[in-house]
Amino acid sequence: MQRINLYPSPLTPLVNDGTGDITHGDYDVVIDNLEAGTYVFAADIQNSGTQTGINVMLFDSGWNPLFSSDKIGHVQTTFTFKKPDRVRIRAFQTGVTISNVIVERADTYALTSGGGLPSFFTAQTAPY
Repeated sequence: MQRINLYPSPLTPLVNDGTGDITHGDYDVVIDNLEAGTYVFAADIQNSGTQTGINVMLFDSGWNPLFSSDKIGHVQTTFTFKKPDRVRIRAFQTGVTISNVIVERADTYALTSGGGLPSFFTAQTAPY
């Protein structure tokens, strides 16, 4: 199986610049048309602000939380959809930057020992 990062723009970080307008700070990304199954979300989180609390949240199409973290540094989790759905990734507070994002089917992510990106992995955008 080929590993495919479903995140639409792997080289562009999500940044919450505090404007409240995603045209100025791209801090909310939706990945539509995910099939039923288990997925891995992994990313690097930075917080340049003075706030403490949640830095990143994942939601399904009904705005039900799938994951949240107040951690700074590398985060990783899995989430499962029982039917086709979408995932929304949000830099939750001002000053948060989310980079090196991976959203990948868990069965292909597990192909490398311990997950992660092997040196031969090339991020691809899924065809929509």
